[in-house]
Amino acid sequence: MAHDVFISYSTKDKVTADAICHILEENDMKCWIAPRNISSGQPYAEEILNAIKTTKIVVLVFSSNSQASQFVQKEINLSFSNGKPIISFVIDESLPQGDLEFYLKTNHWLDAYPEPEVVFSKLVTDASRLIGDEKHNPIIDSNVMEKARNGEFNQPSIKNEWKSFIFLATPLYPIALIYMGLSAKMKKITIQGVICMIPLLLFLVLSFYGAYMARQQAIAAVFVVILWIISVAYILVIRKDYLFRKSVINSVSDDKELFTALIEEYANV
Repeated sequence: MAHDVFISYSTKDKVTADAICHILEENDMKCWIAPRNISSGQPYAEEILNAIKTTKIVVLVFSSNSQASQFVQKEINLSFSNGKPIISFVIDESLPQGDLEFYLKTNHWLDAYPEPEVVFSKLVTDASRLIGDEKHNPIIDSNVMEKARNGEFNQPSIKNEWKSFIFLATPLYPIALIYMGLSAKMKKITIQGVICMIPLLLFLVLSFYGAYMARQQAIAAVFVVILWIISVAYILVIRKDYLFRKSVINSVSDDKELFTALIEEYANV
């Protein structure tokens, strides 16, 4: 899907990023923001790269958090390399250092500290002008930051992707989770993967056992389907983390920052 604005931010600044996304889209600018716009079946890094290449401008939520984020630095590097205009929306008193200082020193700079709400109108005007459709009377929700803090924006939604449902009802998800937990040295996640593996393996064993005991193809098929439905229900109803599982499988990585970001966004869906 075509978009106008790519929003780069540290997950620690998610509230401000969500508010910015909402404000820009209220003013008819389509935004690309992770994890909302991450699609299934594609590697995380590849999705980011494609989004930056196809965007018109980049809005960076700049803070000490984004300064410390390797992902933000990579995104800004890609944006700079692809000649994308970058608007820095500054939300604290820190200044860019290292590579970010080089990339940002000649780009737009909006000082939004300590009250970002005051600068949202200027952000809409500047962003729309760079896109080529300047908004002279921006629509600004005065309660946007409060709504963002309450989690009203940028909530991922579960889609009817039945192939993914079946795929995720296999032990592949907990295997990926165990691998990521071990690689990132996060014992809690490794244990979670092991725990998730147990009921899924039981479902598979019971499926094959039922097929063997039934001795009739029709009855065996029905039995297997019922067990698959139960395992899918385990994912969607009991665990309620379909999107998190999908992201784990698509983004198997030993990068602790990426893994932590996925957990923060999806673990409670």
